[in-house]
Amino acid sequence: MERKYKAIFFIIYLLFIFTIISIPSFILLAEFSNYGTIDRSLTYVYSSTTPPLKSEINLNADIGIVHINYVNQPVDYIIKVDVSIEMGGPNLDGKSYLDFFNIVWENITTSVNFNLEIISDMLLDFSKLHQANIYINFTLRADVIFDINVSIIDGAIKLAVPLGTTVNNLLLNVINGNIIYDMYHCTIEGNISGIVKNGDIILKAYNNQYSQNCKLTLVNEVGYITIDIYQSEEMGANITGTGITKTGIISLIYNDYSPNIGAQFILYNKTDHGAEGQNTWIGFERDFLPLGVGIFYYSKDFPTQNNYNFSLFKYGLNIPHPDGGDYLWNLYSVPT
Repeated sequence: MERKYKAIFFIIYLLFIFTIISIPSFILLAEFSNYGTIDRSLTYVYSSTTPPLKSEINLNADIGIVHINYVNQPVDYIIKVDVSIEMGGPNLDGKSYLDFFNIVWENITTSVNFNLEIISDMLLDFSKLHQANIYINFTLRADVIFDINVSIIDGAIKLAVPLGTTVNNLLLNVINGNIIYDMYHCTIEGNISGIVKNGDIILKAYNNQYSQNCKLTLVNEVGYITIDIYQSEEMGANITGTGITKTGIISLIYNDYSPNIGAQFILYNKTDHGAEGQNTWIGFERDFLPLGVGIFYYSKDFPTQNNYNFSLFKYGLNIPHPDGGDYLWNLYSVPT
């Protein structure tokens, strides 16, 4: 009788072990039975025998990593768009990118419109995919002046403007993701804006020239706003800047090496000078605004021939940022 009970117990134990092992196996089998991949590259080209002096780009995408670059050598196009769609995971077997995305490309005489939308009745959860990479690369002719408007829901945007290139108005907007402006020895004829809900904004502006007064606007809710300015050459105009964040941090790096360039930075909702070793203001004077409104720093040569005038707002100091802090600044202006 004892042997019989042992045998029954052993059988039950085996069934239990088999069940424990088999359930994940069945789940994995069900998942991988319809596993698939999508790997597709698409190219769109706008060309003209008589290139316009100015053109406009309007890009809207529900998802994607966007890179905008310029090409200097002679090419037979004005704008080239390379799209790479890489997806892998369950529920993709036998599917193509057309089952998930609607892509519209329009090129008119002086403007280009590109839209990438997720099909509204598409039930795929991108978070469950093992791979989901959507890259949108714009290559622009450097001898054409562009207005650039980009809106992304989930992704990121990087705009790189190289030496000798002229740009007009620039507007980048991301709901969830980052924006990077990388502008080096270029000429700016319009205004610059970067707007993010959740993510970082980085502006790098090194020795740029301005054909007219420029408005610079950077706004986010959560994340860093980094403003990195280096100016040793004449600017040609004045820059009025605004930086606004709610629960983020504003980081300001400013260096000028010309007595003809001045700067003023107002840090609203800031009532102390921060960590002495962390924040510096060489060549600047500091003063406090009345009623604890904020602090402002102005270079000893302000105002001068051309100036940077920035107003920075941290309006959610009562909401702690995960990294802590509110403002960081390192300022240098060449002594007069």
